[in-house]
Amino acid sequence: MMEETVNGQPMTDRELTSLLRNWTVGELGTISSSVSILMSYLSGHPDLRQSLTNDTDALPDAIDEILRMDAPLMSNRRITTREVEIGGRTIPAGEKITILWASANRDESVFGDPDAFCPGKNRDQNLLYGAGIHVCPGAPLARMELRVLMEEFLSAVATLKPAPDEPPERAVFPTGGFNYLPMILTKG
Repeated sequence: MMEETVNGQPMTDRELTSLLRNWTVGELGTISSSVSILMSYLSGHPDLRQSLTNDTDALPDAIDEILRMDAPLMSNRRITTREVEIGGRTIPAGEKITILWASANRDESVFGDPDAFCPGKNRDQNLLYGAGIHVCPGAPLARMELRVLMEEFLSAVATLKPAPDEPPERAVFPTGGFNYLPMILTKG
């Protein structure tokens, strides 16, 4: 058993399993979901794809914004550590809750039009990688992987468009992205 402690208390096997599950899902599942979301979005927005090809410095904010609009991870679970009031409702300590990242990142009271591509405006409210003590520890690695992948992809591809007569298949909750995304690519 690992000897990790939180607030002076040893972590249980259940807590360690949950932690390892979250790390594994984050690296394996959400990166592939993110790639499919990025490809789908850019295939539908060729002007943006060309702009990012010409200005790769804009990629990090653009990637985060696209993934804000179409979440690679729809939700996560938490257990409240103390009683809290949210939206006029009291949630007791020890309550199992589900956080809907996809919904939070599309909140009209925060983002206005949730479908509007506004990376600079939305950067500070974007919960793609969580926030506070629940910020994703793998966020810097994920951002680097996605940026490098997109830089290489954009420099190598001249055509990116959906394959005709082959509809994409969305992933099943709680995963975002696509299980199947047929595309036509040509080299640049």
